[in-house]
Amino acid sequence: MLSVRVTGTNKAAKGIFKSLENLVERVSKDAFAKSKSITPVRSGRAKKAWKTERRNKFNVEVVNRVPYASRLNKGYSSQAPRGITRPASKAVAKKYR
Repeated sequence: MLSVRVTGTNKAAKGIFKSLENLVERVSKDAFAKSKSITPVRSGRAKKAWKTERRNKFNVEVVNRVPYASRLNKGYSSQAPRGITRPASKAVAKKYR
C-alpha cells in the first residue's frame, strides 16, 4: 500500500485566492478607467457617473447609472460611435492576454 501525505495546501490556496483578488482589482480598475476615458462628453455628467461596485471578493461591477448611459453605449454619440463597454472590454482583455 502506498500512502502520500500532502501538507501546506491551505497556505497555497490562500496565496491563489489572494492573487485572484488582486487580479480582479486590477482588471476592474482598468475597465473603470477605460470606460471613463471612452465616454463622450457634452456636460460631463456621464463621464463623472462611472462607479465600481464590489459584490464580493471576486465580483466587481463597473456601472454608470445616468438615464442615457445605455444610449451612449449603443453608439448614439458621434464621439463614441462604437459605444463604451465593448471597446473598453476589448482593450482590457487585450491587456491581460
